[in-house]
Amino acid sequence: MKGINYLTIAILNYLAAIAFIVTVVISDHSNWKITYGFGFVGLLFAITGVANTINHFKKK
Repeated sequence: MKGINYLTIAILNYLAAIAFIVTVVISDHSNWKITYGFGFVGLLFAITGVANTINHFKKK
């Protein structure tokens, strides 16, 4: 797809990852499935951010 700004998408992925990790930190850990789920989703957003950053520098 032409015209994709991978750096902007990477920044949004990093912000989403930070939001999910902050949610894990401030949660009361009463339900471990939800806590680990949010942590896993935060990790996936961080990995996707790294992939989009790599794509940005490859396309540049």
